[in-house]
Amino acid sequence: MPDTASRHAQLTRNLTEREKELDALYKLASLFSRPIDTVQTAIQETASILHVAMEHADRTRVSISTDEIEKTAGVESAPSQVVPVDQFACRRRYSIEREIIVSVSLFEGFGAADRHARIGEREKRLITSTTDMVANLLQRREMDQILRESTKTLQRQAAELERKNVALSEVLSRIDENRHASLRSARNHIDTFVVPYLREIAERIPSHSLVQSRIEQIERSLYALFDGNSQTLLEAAHRLTPREAQICGLIRNGLTTKEISSFLHITETTVERHRNTIRRKLDLNNSSINLTTFLRSSV
Repeated sequence: MPDTASRHAQLTRNLTEREKELDALYKLASLFSRPIDTVQTAIQETASILHVAMEHADRTRVSISTDEIEKTAGVESAPSQVVPVDQFACRRRYSIEREIIVSVSLFEGFGAADRHARIGEREKRLITSTTDMVANLLQRREMDQILRESTKTLQRQAAELERKNVALSEVLSRIDENRHASLRSARNHIDTFVVPYLREIAERIPSHSLVQSRIEQIERSLYALFDGNSQTLLEAAHRLTPREAQICGLIRNGLTTKEISSFLHITETTVERHRNTIRRKLDLNNSSINLTTFLRSSV
């Protein structure tokens, strides 16, 4: 009969401890599944839940510590000379330089049987699982913090970039306005102080075809400065001889090979040779782009 009562008592204790373990796991799962206000509060709750789940909770102390936090539950303090009869600690790293330590200390009781009590394997597994959960929590919190800081940095950079883009747009707009104003001023200057004299010369020598054609080309070249399509020719000029640059200008102004030949007093064969050389120097030999089209285009 005593053996049966003893077995029954042991079974009752085992069931009670298993219920405490399941209850602790349920509470921990609930704790870590909801939004955490502060890490300190979560760790303190974890220590309290783990302490209650210990078989000898009345003489057990649970300590959870990180580099910045330390929370305890259970036996608050013990004389420095008192050594725990058993201890178990589990540590996990949750970042490159940080780790969490969950330690459980069991102190001596007053009964003869209690002096031989130890932290059980079930409790060690619970401590290990709890350590993993807290480490995952801290890792998520740290990653969230890094993400928030990175987001704020990106937002600041985006705002700064937007301000710079606005300022750059304003500067470019002013530059464009100034450029157009300068072009208008230059064109007015040519209309007022250059073209009238050219036309006066043409009127004074109406029968001289060479002078007439030269004046016409000068006018075309002057006004070409304002049509926005002269940049290609200006950039290509450094690769050409003066004669080739001159022929480019005439081609751009719409003269045919025959007209250029007459204008420069050279043969049409010479003009064609110059055209071929110009195409080669402008890398157009293997292109279907017409030379006149190229010279009239803008970049």
